[in-house]
Amino acid sequence: MAILITGGAGFIGFSLAERLLEAEKEVVIFDINVNKVKDKAEGIILEKGDISKAKALNAICEKYKFTVIFHLAAILPPLTEDEPYKAFKTNVEGTINVLDAARKYNIKTIIYPSSATVFGPDRTPPFTEEDLHDPWTIYSSFKLCTEIMGSIYSKRFGINFRAVRFPVVVGPGRDPFLGITRYPTQMVEEAVKGKPYVAEVLPETKIPIVFIDDAVQILINLWRSKDLDFEIVNVDGLWVTAQEIADGIKKIIPSAEIVFKPVENVHIQKVLSGVQKQKDEAKYGLKGKRLLDEILQEYISRSSEEK
Repeated sequence: MAILITGGAGFIGFSLAERLLEAEKEVVIFDINVNKVKDKAEGIILEKGDISKAKALNAICEKYKFTVIFHLAAILPPLTEDEPYKAFKTNVEGTINVLDAARKYNIKTIIYPSSATVFGPDRTPPFTEEDLHDPWTIYSSFKLCTEIMGSIYSKRFGINFRAVRFPVVVGPGRDPFLGITRYPTQMVEEAVKGKPYVAEVLPETKIPIVFIDDAVQILINLWRSKDLDFEIVNVDGLWVTAQEIADGIKKIIPSAEIVFKPVENVHIQKVLSGVQKQKDEAKYGLKGKRLLDEILQEYISRSSEEK
């Protein structure tokens, strides 16, 4: 029986596919951009398709008889804010298509990465899963909407919809131009290239981060957890300032040039408030708190190998 990863050609999706392949699972990626990973996807089945088109999704669900869907297909900021109608078709309609395909083809489990941004930017953490939501971007409003849809399908059709509210996921392979809080990725990538970088945030800007390997393991742990019908969990991250990230990079790459020139941009300055209290951390293995030096060392080492 196969595992489906929608959006599997993306940052988290392809890392997840590689990890599942190592565990000798039959992995199918469904993504409109499969061509970008075809040269490194040996052993992974690639199916090109648009998640907003239910017919294409239904066809592969009938073909492979999936036992679980990891639903990662999504448009990210700033594209969600610039093209909300296009983002709605992918992020909301696409998720409804996944939920309905699971209902039609008796796929009992959906694992879904949501976002800590559903809590909003102007509140003081930590939050519990039950705290008031206050999405402040198109992207976060779509995430909350799809969480609710997952809850409805769970109650009405018995689908095990399990969502993880991630903080900022960092690591090699992330697109440096996507995401509201993309500056940690840009800092590392430019330092590895030997180029100066101007960070458009305040040095004291603080966000929670989790390394890509840990994010992937959290998704797998949630899938493997027994006796769950519906669950939404928060994942805590390592809280770091932009200055701490810059200083950590310079420890490893002393020649790195990073300066701060904040701009008046709400999508950059209003960073994640973050979550973060988790339900039963030991049960789900929701641990993403590597030390910053460890994260940066691994990140820079692997990014350097790819250059």
